Amino acid sequence: MNSFNSAESKRLGETVSSAASMTLFLIFAVCCLIIISVAATAYGRISQNYENTFDSTAAVRYITNKIRACGEAEIVSESELLLRDSGYSTLIYHSGGAVYERLFPDGETPVSSGGERLFGAEQLIIEEDGGLVRITVRDGDDVFTACCRAKG
Repeated sequence: MNSFNSAESKRLGETVSSAASMTLFLIFAVCCLIIISVAATAYGRISQNYENTFDSTAAVRYITNKIRACGEAEIVSESELLLRDSGYSTLIYHSGGAVYERLFPDGETPVSSGGERLFGAEQLIIEEDGGLVRITVRDGDDVFTACCRAKG
């Protein structure tokens, strides 16, 4: 009888050991999935914030660089800027949640449609401020502003 109890207790010990190992592996796998899920959510949030910030800051920098490089800058409206240079004009405007740019040869009337989409932005505000051109781009809670001296 002693050997029978010993064999039975050995099988029971192996079964408990196997069940404990499987349970431990299951807990490990669930923890890994939770960590991956949390990391993916955080990455998505960081990526979206970076994208929004990049578009806003890049739009402001792009427009101020265009103003510095042009021969003459004229504010057409609150969200339209006409930049003149020798032989052509560039119209930068806001439409449908984005900043656009369109080139026109001299003599052609600039129209704010059909341009190339540059950056996403909820709002573009262009205004004169004491001889400077103030560019403000709003995108969500982000607001970026820069001032630039215009020629002409």
